[in-house]
Amino acid sequence: MIRVPSLAFVAAVAAGAAHAADAPLANGSFTADLNGRKVHYEVHGQGPVLMTLTNSWGLTGEGLRGLYRPLEEKLTLVYFDPRGMGASGPAATDADRGMAAVRDDFRALQKHLKIGKANVIGWSNGAMNLLVLATETPDALASAIFVHGIASFGREDMISFGERFPDVTKRFSEFGQQMADPKRTDAERTAMQKKMWMGEYFPFLLKDAKLTGPRLQEAFGSQPFSHPHTRQTDIETGGFDVRPKLGKIRVPSLVIAGAADAAPPAKVKEIADGIPGAIFKVFEQSGHFAPIEEPEAFRQAVYDFLKVR
Repeated sequence: MIRVPSLAFVAAVAAGAAHAADAPLANGSFTADLNGRKVHYEVHGQGPVLMTLTNSWGLTGEGLRGLYRPLEEKLTLVYFDPRGMGASGPAATDADRGMAAVRDDFRALQKHLKIGKANVIGWSNGAMNLLVLATETPDALASAIFVHGIASFGREDMISFGERFPDVTKRFSEFGQQMADPKRTDAERTAMQKKMWMGEYFPFLLKDAKLTGPRLQEAFGSQPFSHPHTRQTDIETGGFDVRPKLGKIRVPSLVIAGAADAAPPAKVKEIADGIPGAIFKVFEQSGHFAPIEEPEAFRQAVYDFLKVR
């Protein structure tokens, strides 16, 4: 389901894509000193620039590239490692591991690359963070692509999840109790988290784990994960609700949902309903990983949105 955009909306998308293309970026792996912090970033692809907003729970830029690599055929993708992850500098405080730190480093990198207005994409937690970024600094964006994000998460959502997925909820409860053992180190918790997420949680979020599970392993199997980052992200997303601020987002926006996602399309649609002129698209054969569950359809949707030919 897609809303029909206005002519002004289409023109704005084209203008944003053209702006990014005016300043081509050299491909490669780089390190920059941004506000006194070492930030590692990579540039891959060709065509208009699309910046990625990295997930804060313990994913590197290379992990995101596992989702977005096919886009590089016609777009220049910019990825970066959060503090304490990959080749970026260490996380000195708990706050360095959270969503706000990712936004700060994104803005610093955007300035460093001299991208006045950026086309930006965020997946899952990255999409939620992109919502915050877009409401905080709307003038810094040319367009926004929200992949499997939600605009709010509260007690009613937890109750709904428990009712729809009682077995998974029970498993999460048991896992939480295991993780809470004070004798465990953060390194042990990180290893447990990766095993559980890659072996149970992420496959659960796929529409067909047997079909696309290997692609998931290819994308995230080599990722280090980080329980401290996940813990800080959980703190910062407690009571998350940006619905009252969505009207501040005035840039062309594409909102993507998966028909089989644990976050149902109606929940994701709250984003599109709140952003003026937003396009809402449901991927019928996807759960929470449309970029790898329906890679060709996903790539074409992004290309069409950014008017890339």
